[in-house]
Amino acid sequence: MIIHKVAIGNSEEAYVESSFSKAVNVISSDDNNRGKTILIQSLMFCLGNVPAFPSTLNYKDYYHIIVFSVEDKQYTLCRKANSFILKNNHNLMVFDSISELKRYWTKNIFKLPTITKNGIERIVDPELYYQLNFVGQDKKDTSNIANKGFYNKTDFFNMLYAFANIKTNVKTIENVDLVKRKINNLKDERKNLLKQHKILKSTNAAASYLSSVNDKLNFKSKIEKIEKVKDQILELSKSRNAALSRKSKCEITIKELKSLNRTIDSGELRCMDCNSTHISFNSSGKNSYSFEVSTPEIRNQILESITEKVNAYSEEIEVYTFEINKRQEEMKNILAQDEISLEVLVAYKNEMYKATDAEKRINELDAEIKKLEGAVLSNQDNSEEIIQKQHVLIKDITDLMNNTYFIIDPAGNLKFESIFTKSNQIFSGSEATVYHLVKLYSFAKLLNYNLPVIVDSFRAEDLSTEKESLVLDIFSKLDIQVIFTTTLKTEEVGKYDDMKTINHIDYSNHTASKMLGEKYLEEFEKLTEDISIKL
Repeated sequence: MIIHKVAIGNSEEAYVESSFSKAVNVISSDDNNRGKTILIQSLMFCLGNVPAFPSTLNYKDYYHIIVFSVEDKQYTLCRKANSFILKNNHNLMVFDSISELKRYWTKNIFKLPTITKNGIERIVDPELYYQLNFVGQDKKDTSNIANKGFYNKTDFFNMLYAFANIKTNVKTIENVDLVKRKINNLKDERKNLLKQHKILKSTNAAASYLSSVNDKLNFKSKIEKIEKVKDQILELSKSRNAALSRKSKCEITIKELKSLNRTIDSGELRCMDCNSTHISFNSSGKNSYSFEVSTPEIRNQILESITEKVNAYSEEIEVYTFEINKRQEEMKNILAQDEISLEVLVAYKNEMYKATDAEKRINELDAEIKKLEGAVLSNQDNSEEIIQKQHVLIKDITDLMNNTYFIIDPAGNLKFESIFTKSNQIFSGSEATVYHLVKLYSFAKLLNYNLPVIVDSFRAEDLSTEKESLVLDIFSKLDIQVIFTTTLKTEEVGKYDDMKTINHIDYSNHTASKMLGEKYLEEFEKLTEDISIKL
């Protein structure tokens, strides 16, 4: 993936950056507030990342556009708020959410990793995925992922495993023999309790219903399973209803576009001159786009885009229905049980009270035994091979991080034992900067992804000139696009101009805190016109 152009603007002001190369790009300025961070954040925001713009910029008032290529195909992607437009050659697609964009992206551009989250498989969101190749100025935590909230470190590791085609749904135990010995001890204690309280092992059906140590355990487990399945059914049903609603709106849109009716639920036709509802199309959403549909060509592109969305929603509804039916069957099996009369239960009530404490302890023992036996069984089911693959991947990454670190800082004393540091381990000064750089480098080197490496303020915390030269040399050998930004000291101005491996983009002449202006409006309007947007 190569970034060719980044643009941000509206009808009043704009900025366009189109001087990127396919190799290492360094965007510099001789002072802060020259627009470097706005440019990088606009780029990442357009790709679906969590916004982290300076507080002085109301980013929702602007269109954010990037032109990029993947292999031999060129794309133009535009985002405003949570709406997206994607153009490839003559095809124009409209997306009303990041979820829609990522589903189309993984199907038509390149595949995104899939992980299991809350019991449901999902394509990872950009906010997690782009942590493989992007580090911003803020939220630089060495002990955790950025934007932690819905996602966590476990999700990040699972994404790495998915990227390397390694399974993730494996439970592990370190010492199988020790666990088996503990299981035997627990079973002996359980056996002795049953001998002391014969009512607990009575063969009578009523006594068994009341006193079986598995009954209470199974009931508690049943409640937990029911709650879990219920929540999954509810979440899947909401998703299916939302998909059905969007599909219905798109179908109505198609019908109305073809007949050029005036008002539709997911868009409307408006005149670009007098604003009447006759000859332009507005996409759905608060921050919508306007498309000129006075020509059959544009109108057909819009229709093809919406038809594609209808097909995608249909597939999505089928998947949700299948998953709901599967969980409904699971719920049915959980609720199935034998019946017994209330009179018989009351008859055995007094005897059961005498064995209450023993029953409580046996329930605890059964829960522990079941948990340990499940762990042992999981280990026996090819888990060792899978776990080994996971460990090898993480070790390969950390080994490369350490090797790269010592290339950059031969006298350094850091030792990376994992991708993330411990919570009480804090890097100071340039150590944190080097950590993030070697981590991104290792991901790019070992995962062979097709993303550009992007670091805003790559020399943060006073990375020395010698270390900087080593960093630039290492990244220049990756054979992928690299985009770095930095603020230069007065004596450093011009240092990149004669570096053959560096494409230097100088922002020193930009007016402080005023990157956007009228100078780029014409070029920006051509970009928006190319994707049929009315400013």
